[in-house]
Amino acid sequence: MKRRRFLAGAGALAGASGLTIGSGAFTSVSAERSVSIAVTDDYGAFLRLKPLTDAGIDSDPTGRSSTPGDKVRFDIPGVYGGENQEAEGVAPDSVYEFHDLLRIKNQGTQEVTVQSEYHGGALEELALVTDEGRLSEDPPSLQVGDSIDVGLYIDTHGSDTGDYDETLTIVAERAGGNRD
Repeated sequence: MKRRRFLAGAGALAGASGLTIGSGAFTSVSAERSVSIAVTDDYGAFLRLKPLTDAGIDSDPTGRSSTPGDKVRFDIPGVYGGENQEAEGVAPDSVYEFHDLLRIKNQGTQEVTVQSEYHGGALEELALVTDEGRLSEDPPSLQVGDSIDVGLYIDTHGSDTGDYDETLTIVAERAGGNRD
């Protein structure tokens, strides 16, 4: 009699554990969650972008980098009185570097590498640059709170004369992370 109880108890325990453990698989799920996101200008973002005032003629600012709204903008030549009014732009088949136009600061919570990407257009190459070289070739790492001053590298080989509006993408990613 005790053996029957034991077998019945063991069978019930095995059945209950099968229900408890299960496979965990499911076919689909839908779950709504609230999300609160603050969108701010470049100055207040996790990756802070702050135009630097570059001194031109008579120490007046050139306006090569500015924030005419909530996003940083570059203008070559500049738009203020410090820029030589006879200069109308960069020459074709040339390479220019304009340093110290923008300060990039890591206001996030982890170390990041910073680089720039240019996906083509009217120029041979467009990149952020420091005294050490182009960020597209050797992205620096920024610890939380660190900043770096960058400028523009412009390669006009193969470009025609004219006015161009190009897009340069600034990319920051977790140091050691992989972009997919």
